[in-house]
Amino acid sequence: MFFVNATFPSFAVSPEGLWHWLHRRSPWVLRWCAVPYGAVGRLRRMAYQRGWLPQHRLPKPVISVGNMTVGGTGKTPLVMWLAARLHEKGKRVAILSRGYGRQCPTVNRLVSDGVSLKGDWRSVGDEAMLMAQKCPWAIVAVGTDRYQLGQWVLEQASCDCFLLDDGFQHLSLFRDLDVVLFDATDVEGLNGVLPAGRMREPLSAAKWATTIVFSRTERKVSVEALQNRIEQSVGKSIVPLRLETEPGMFTHIATGETQQAKAFKDRSCLLFSGIGNPCSFRSSIVSCGLTVSEEVRYPDHFAYSEKDVEAICLKMRRSGLDLAITTEKDALKIKEHLTRDDVFWALDVRVRMTQGEDQLREQLHAICP
Repeated sequence: MFFVNATFPSFAVSPEGLWHWLHRRSPWVLRWCAVPYGAVGRLRRMAYQRGWLPQHRLPKPVISVGNMTVGGTGKTPLVMWLAARLHEKGKRVAILSRGYGRQCPTVNRLVSDGVSLKGDWRSVGDEAMLMAQKCPWAIVAVGTDRYQLGQWVLEQASCDCFLLDDGFQHLSLFRDLDVVLFDATDVEGLNGVLPAGRMREPLSAAKWATTIVFSRTERKVSVEALQNRIEQSVGKSIVPLRLETEPGMFTHIATGETQQAKAFKDRSCLLFSGIGNPCSFRSSIVSCGLTVSEEVRYPDHFAYSEKDVEAICLKMRRSGLDLAITTEKDALKIKEHLTRDDVFWALDVRVRMTQGEDQLREQLHAICP
């Protein structure tokens, strides 16, 4: 968890802690800084739209999945959902990701060739490794420049199409389908561009998306509020596709043993995660019938050490809890520190398309017949 001095920001606190302090004490500073940031975002997108800056094309269709806010909106689950639909059609998919949080971020790395894994989470990033494990038939690669990465992948293996993970702002690469996600539970996230809000660029840029998808749409009221907000910004009506999240299976991290989502109903647990949207993950755990007695939140893509795991175990003992639960992404990074006797479990959170699936399948077929 992040802690910040209540009266004056310490240089030892995290950037997120400093942001919260400024947001409470001096919001005008953040609003002032957001003006040039938003202007640069508009100018940059305009430069690509008008051809002032070149877009490069890969020889295979490119499907981009991205968002407009920092933090988790469900991009990775949707990328895997799309990869599975294309795989069902007999297409060989290559997923291109930046590989956030990895060592040597400027080097292109092959995570999987569609047959076996070629790296570990430290060298390729946690999300890329998770996608490679969940989609073992897909090629997964990481690199900063996705156009160069795509060319590099084609030198290693053949594929029928590319899936671009977190690609909406990667404007230098032409995409045949541009899917943009919005978290229906985070309407407040659209209140301003960085650093005043969580927007990566002005909301009006959503009009350039081919397809808009709302994730976490279990609450109908929030969906309506989000849709109204976007329509006001883009100046036209939209028909968003809808995704709902639902718990999958619990997996014992050390042994791989699985249990049904309701296996721990009415039990208390310590919840910990290092993801973009920990509130959504907590909701998934509560929906399984568990009571979250303690919660520890780390920064997104947090690299756990043995001491961090020991600290979690100590907190469990002090609270009298015998169960710790985390995400699949976090489980990748703590497995090496656990034994089969450690009661650490990971929940698989899945997505289900409740509106617009036929439309999206038709778009995929048009691009990859």
